[in-house]
Amino acid sequence: MSSTGRSIVSTCAARAALAGNPSDGYGGAVVAIPIPDLTAIATIDESDRPLHIETHDNELRHLAEATIDAALERFPDLPPGELAVSTGIPRSVGLAGSSAIVIAILRAVGAWEGRRWDALDLAELALSVERDRLGIEAGLQDRLVQAVGKPVSMSFDRVAFDVLDIDPSWSFFVAWDVDAAETSDTTHRSIRRRFEADDPDVVAAMGELKVQAGRARRAIIDADKRLLADAMHRTLAVRLQLAEPTARQRRLIELGRSVGAALNSAGSGGSVIGLARNPAQLDRARVAYRSEGLAFLELT
Repeated sequence: MSSTGRSIVSTCAARAALAGNPSDGYGGAVVAIPIPDLTAIATIDESDRPLHIETHDNELRHLAEATIDAALERFPDLPPGELAVSTGIPRSVGLAGSSAIVIAILRAVGAWEGRRWDALDLAELALSVERDRLGIEAGLQDRLVQAVGKPVSMSFDRVAFDVLDIDPSWSFFVAWDVDAAETSDTTHRSIRRRFEADDPDVVAAMGELKVQAGRARRAIIDADKRLLADAMHRTLAVRLQLAEPTARQRRLIELGRSVGAALNSAGSGGSVIGLARNPAQLDRARVAYRSEGLAFLELT
């Protein structure tokens, strides 16, 4: 985030969950990382008018209006300004693009007001924007890792988080298919209904996902790549039991597995996160995805 005169520019990165997702809404635990190469950007410039939004993108406007409404409840005397919003995060593929937009705006508004956000406060307000104002079924983990801006281990029976230092030699990647995009709300609502009906499979799945998040946390702390790969693999297996993927989503999984990478669903949509066991495997993954016209990004 930077400030020059009466201009504020704030960003928020996409995120990918390594293990434990989507147990955050069920008292579980998640390990997730930001994706700095994919960001949403919010800019506020000086204006004679009360804080207002300049965008021709209806989806961005919808998110921005709800976010500004929430921000005005927190900061009712915001100085005048013109808000512009843009994003380089592919939409509806499970990389937390909408929450990144909300957090980028809230960061800009906070800076415009001269305030610094506590990470948990920022994450909870961002969640309330989407869940309470826009009616989107969602959990806290996306917003918390994005508010912290670093790899984190999060627990949700009593909300807490730890920042993790991941071995810099480990090679992660994300791959996505824009044609497999779908709103995460659909998947989350189905799981929520089943959980509230005490579906034993869903209840057991949330417990298992919490275990896998704990294993992933231990793997990162101990620099145990094999353990992390297994925690990712087991998380994905549980997710596939909870919700049947589309053919295009399943192809993302098949391609990563075909080169031997450890995979998990990055979120709820058409994207995966992979852990390559060595540089050669990372190269094979890149070729496999791009040969089918799919997006591939190495995380550095």
